[in-house]
Amino acid sequence: MNEDYDAALRREARKYIYASHILHHHGVLDAYGHISFRHPFKSDIFIMSRNTASALVSSPEDLIQYYIESSRPLDPLKVKESYLERFIHSEIYKQYPQINSVVHSHSETVIPYTVNRVRLRPVLHLAGFLNPKGPPVWDIANCQRKYAVTGAEALEKKDEVDILVKDEFYGRKFAYNFLNGSAVALMRGHGFTTVGETIEEAVFRAIYTEKNARVLTASMAVQDSARATMSFALGADPGILTLNKQEALASNQVIKATIQRPWELWVREVEALPLYRNNV
Repeated sequence: MNEDYDAALRREARKYIYASHILHHHGVLDAYGHISFRHPFKSDIFIMSRNTASALVSSPEDLIQYYIESSRPLDPLKVKESYLERFIHSEIYKQYPQINSVVHSHSETVIPYTVNRVRLRPVLHLAGFLNPKGPPVWDIANCQRKYAVTGAEALEKKDEVDILVKDEFYGRKFAYNFLNGSAVALMRGHGFTTVGETIEEAVFRAIYTEKNARVLTASMAVQDSARATMSFALGADPGILTLNKQEALASNQVIKATIQRPWELWVREVEALPLYRNNV
């Protein structure tokens, strides 16, 4: 039993380290951002790396276990090594027992869709997991904590909003964005977070959220260029064609069954690069 337990935990840890490297290799994570996974045998615990760049995660010693209820490390001495925004992960796991992996990214490709009215709609069939109307965009400035005081004392107690999700209150408010089954939520001026039932699924969704943003941005640039150089008859410009609800659902069901194919490729890619080390 112990041997099976240890072997399974090692497999998940090894997979997690590959995921960290893959997300860095694809530009979803850089020195910032992180991924986590729920403990395979203890559903009240999640695991993520210490506070370091994802590309540099390499061994079991880099991983820290946390209580989902409080986001505190099992080893109290690990607090100073922990990510400030681990509450994004803990509050999602707390509210959604079916979610077993979370990715938080500061992708510069996606952030433009968090600061204007243009929605990140799915244009790729590989991004059918995205809401056809675009993922929710969460603004931490609209989630100020309310204190039962008035006057000058209230001003003193007002939170200093630095955009980061650094405690349970803001983590819980953000996690509500996944209530309707959304796979992705955007964060104003900050980035995006995606979830999955497995590490592979969360990684796939993170990569293809970023790819979809690139394709959509390029599509809008092509459209603007065409409008500037070509004359369309009134009503003849079709605009950007995005996936409708039925297309998104159908393509997501088909593609979900094929996720292992890109995962195996991505693993080989990072194994072949000397920057990445996986010593599990």
